[in-house]
Amino acid sequence: MLGAYLVWRTGLRDRGVITDHLEFGRRLLHGLDVYAPFEGKPLHPPYPPSFGLLVLPFALLPERAARFTWGIAQVLCLWSLACRLRHAVPPLDARRFHIALVFTALLASRYILRDTHGGGGNLINLWLVVGAWTAARGGHPTRAGLLLGLSLVTKPVGVLVVPLLWLVGSTRAAISSLVCAAGYVVVALALLHFDPSPFIAWLEGSFHYGTRPDVFAAPERGFPEFSWMNQCLRCAVARTLGEVPREFAEQVPWFVPGLGLAAPTVAWFARGAAALLLVGTFLRIRAGAASRTAWSLAAVLALSLLLSPISWKAHHVALIPALFSLGALAARGARWPWVFGGGYFLLCVLGEEVVGKEFKNVQQSSYFTTLGTLGLLAICLAHLGRPGATPTVPTPLPPR
Repeated sequence: MLGAYLVWRTGLRDRGVITDHLEFGRRLLHGLDVYAPFEGKPLHPPYPPSFGLLVLPFALLPERAARFTWGIAQVLCLWSLACRLRHAVPPLDARRFHIALVFTALLASRYILRDTHGGGGNLINLWLVVGAWTAARGGHPTRAGLLLGLSLVTKPVGVLVVPLLWLVGSTRAAISSLVCAAGYVVVALALLHFDPSPFIAWLEGSFHYGTRPDVFAAPERGFPEFSWMNQCLRCAVARTLGEVPREFAEQVPWFVPGLGLAAPTVAWFARGAAALLLVGTFLRIRAGAASRTAWSLAAVLALSLLLSPISWKAHHVALIPALFSLGALAARGARWPWVFGGGYFLLCVLGEEVVGKEFKNVQQSSYFTTLGTLGLLAICLAHLGRPGATPTVPTPLPPR
């Protein structure tokens, strides 16, 4: 019933980001400028041209059929993820598995609803990454490369999974993912008549957007302007340590100003925090047998959300493996996950329909979702290698 509702909701909507996706796919198919203005603004500048490969099959359909088909694909990805989680935890009986699943569904509900409603495709991307991890740990490096390679050339937020695979011993899968990603890029270049300029424009735009010191300043090349919805780490640091412009501060009732540090200084703090998280996470994963559990994958997915320059709410479906791992601990009888989950639900999950627009703006400007992601990252790292810790995806064979 829930799947049918999600498909119906996606299929009947008249706009949403899926409209842009379909146009992007059509342009790549016909070798047109994928970033040319669409409805008055540049189309998808944060996306690489090869993103069109993911949506190209849907772009071949009439728009209404494409919307319903896209909705079905999203629900199938959710179902597949649930199946992988089910087979990942043999110690959980059916009752405890359902408790963990409900726990996950509640804490990820806001992200799932936002992603499926707009047709964002982040669930599909998560399915590719988790499928690649499962294939790699199961001794199928080529399959892992095909899945992760497609993820990398559509939304490269999964790029940290490549060094993760290398670190845990799945070297062939890591190499295969890079080779397959290169192959997908060649296919996209062929559709663009081997004109590299769109890829160069994307690389240059992404570099400038990701390294600009002032996150509140208007970006170039049509990249997204600052929004409280962006729950990445550097925006949270800028809000806390920097000076928030009046037009953004006035959106939030009872706004408490930041420390007012200069933008270049804030940028260095943000880079330092990102570097510490990156190095600390991989050093913890590297610690012996701890790296062999899939808590490491959940940790890297949470880290990717923090380090990405853009982390909309829909992107946070990437937390599903971490949330399920937490839910499995709760189902086993641990009490503290229920406390954490209750606080997370109240501060991060309840949306405008429940708490009202004003409190929603307080939620977002306080970066509760960012803090929740940091908390989940810490939990994942703390449970790496612990006796009884529950992995989020199966590891049926030794790593290669």
